[in-house]
Amino acid sequence: MRLFDDQGMMIFPSPLSPEFRERKHVLVVSACYCPNRHNLVNSRAQFNEFDGILLRLRKGEEDGLVALSPVYGDRSRISLGLRLERSDVYTLLCPECGITLPVYDQCDCGADLFALFMTEDVSFANCICVCSRVGCHHSVVRHGNEVLTEAAIQHLARRT
Repeated sequence: MRLFDDQGMMIFPSPLSPEFRERKHVLVVSACYCPNRHNLVNSRAQFNEFDGILLRLRKGEEDGLVALSPVYGDRSRISLGLRLERSDVYTLLCPECGITLPVYDQCDCGADLFALFMTEDVSFANCICVCSRVGCHHSVVRHGNEVLTEAAIQHLARRT
């Protein structure tokens, strides 16, 4: 397995479970944006050859980066400059401009669900919502008037 890509960037392997490797269809986020239209998908961290979603996290004086797997349902992440402790709650920011990502709703765990927009028009109608609590894996994808969960995506994949 290669450790670095052709540009010298480190490749982070994602230990996708057999469940993901055997699926015919998975949802891979290829672009998502902050409110200032900076693409959060970045080649600085790769998961099984897919560019990861790079976010800046802040809690009090702590500040660092986290790269999330772009494969919806894959819980892999790499933290850079932070030691993520289970149940800690962070604010999510754009790593390029530093703007705080907007809160979409409150998660069932009590933390905030932050919105990452799937199109450059930064519409809440097309966004990915990620919980800000370490260890809470709640996330949703909004597409138009539909809310897609992992189960819904798998149901759609079985129909094709």
